[in-house]
Amino acid sequence: MKRLIVLAVAGLIIAGAALLPEPAPPPDPLAGLVIDRPGLESPLDASIWYCPWAQANASRDSILAVVSMDSATAFLTLPVAIPGEDPDQATLQTLGPGAAAVALSEIAQRGDSPGFFEFDAGPAAASVTVTGEELLAADACIASGPDVWYFAGGSTMAGETLKLRLFNPFPETAKISVGAVSEIGTEAIGELRSVSVNPRSWRDVTFEELLRQRQNLVVTVTTDEGLIVPAMAMTNADGEAWWPGTGISQRWEFPVVRFGELEDAALVLSNPGLTAANVTVDVLTPTGPRPAAFTLQIEADSPGRVSFAAITDEVIGARVIADVPVTAAVFASGPAGLAVTPGVPAPARVWLLPGLQSIGLQEGSLWLLNGGEEVASVTITAIGSEGVVAENLMIEAGTQLQVAALPDAIGYLATSSQPFSAAWSVIGPGGVAFASGSAVSDE
Repeated sequence: MKRLIVLAVAGLIIAGAALLPEPAPPPDPLAGLVIDRPGLESPLDASIWYCPWAQANASRDSILAVVSMDSATAFLTLPVAIPGEDPDQATLQTLGPGAAAVALSEIAQRGDSPGFFEFDAGPAAASVTVTGEELLAADACIASGPDVWYFAGGSTMAGETLKLRLFNPFPETAKISVGAVSEIGTEAIGELRSVSVNPRSWRDVTFEELLRQRQNLVVTVTTDEGLIVPAMAMTNADGEAWWPGTGISQRWEFPVVRFGELEDAALVLSNPGLTAANVTVDVLTPTGPRPAAFTLQIEADSPGRVSFAAITDEVIGARVIADVPVTAAVFASGPAGLAVTPGVPAPARVWLLPGLQSIGLQEGSLWLLNGGEEVASVTITAIGSEGVVAENLMIEAGTQLQVAALPDAIGYLATSSQPFSAAWSVIGPGGVAFASGSAVSDE
């Protein structure tokens, strides 16, 4: 019965969007285009967002959501991994500021369906939420990428699976190299030194047999030819999570680390450098900061892990400061489900958060973190079927704030007088998911 409810609700086109039945496709999708390479900079001018983990079949569906600051048309393209087959396409319209969402099953129901949105105006952002029987996974889509993608947070202990998706939406073949480090050191996976991915296609790499019994597995993806958009998926006894890769940074912020019944909450780090990294982890709570709650040294080309279970069972966020660039992700698991998400490398004054629409099964929350030294005055604007609803909030320095999403909110725009970090979460019968916000500007 639960499966029928999930599919029936997820099959609805979300109010506030217009899905045109026979949209005019954009000319030559991605012809001659490349992934922007600012890496950690603002996607202020990003017009293409890549979503590698969308799925729709008999047991699961995906909600694809967009939000924009100006009125925009979003062209959705879903390549078919069969040479010569035309892609599936659809169009979403937004009013500025506006948001829209659609169930993938209304467009294509053929299992894995990585795709991308092309916007004719912006700033804009996109996300994918996957729902199913005992399944809930979500995160923001990807607009830009580093030279080397890092995926912290993975594990292949007993009962766990780990899968790397390599999505190539471009018209040229891509060749990449996959590497990994774990608690036992640099992993020997020579068969992944050169992996080809056909144009407008994707392939998956699984690790539970290749690298067994690794608790802290950090995977890297380096592009040798062409371009690729990777994503990671993990399952354990509590649920399933999908998350994007990141670059490296000396600072990471996590607006949400744990809440509810997420008992096993940990911060997973990796130091890809040539010298040891000295790392400080501050814990930020709704009542105030706990500076330097953890300090650790991570050896060169090694992972590290910080468990939050020992210090508090509060709802918390975290801030990571290192003396050399590192990568970081949060892993949270428990009766509520499994959630993995990378951190925010830099606070910003404007954020877009698509995808919080409840679709009758989920409860959404915004997570706002003020890692600065001054009070931040934040305006959050909920965008949904009833138009826009704005709310003004004050966030004290060094604190974290949870805001319950409105039931019909498809997305949010958050602006502030001071730089801050934003993320969102959804929770429902199928599990729990954490998702990064998309920074628009730090000016």
